[in-house]
Amino acid sequence: MHTIKILIAITAIAALIIGASLFEGRLLRNDANNLGEKISTIEKSTKQEDWSMAEKNLNSVIDEWPKVENKWSVILDHAEIDNIEDALIKVAAYIKAKDSTSALAELASLKNFINHIPEKEAFNLKNIF
Repeated sequence: MHTIKILIAITAIAALIIGASLFEGRLLRNDANNLGEKISTIEKSTKQEDWSMAEKNLNSVIDEWPKVENKWSVILDHAEIDNIEDALIKVAAYIKAKDSTSALAELASLKNFINHIPEKEAFNLKNIF
């Protein structure tokens, strides 16, 4: 009887951990996809040298970032978040200076930082062992 209670408790805890991991992965993927799409529109505007549209789209990302950061800071290593914030600051400066080459390079880096996070935090055997 005592063994069954322990087994039920272990099963419940494992289910809770797995459920929380799946929820976390979904949250990270949704936020990363949303930010990635917005960054792609900034890239498109930058390639076309439409600086007003690039700045408008960048401001949209900058406005959304604090909401995403609040969720991610609970889950992630803060170095990852710092990398994203640094890249956002650099992109803003490059777009303001109308430097398309540097802006595109930093946008690629920013997109990589953001897309890397859901892969790194995914609930799979590679990340467990």
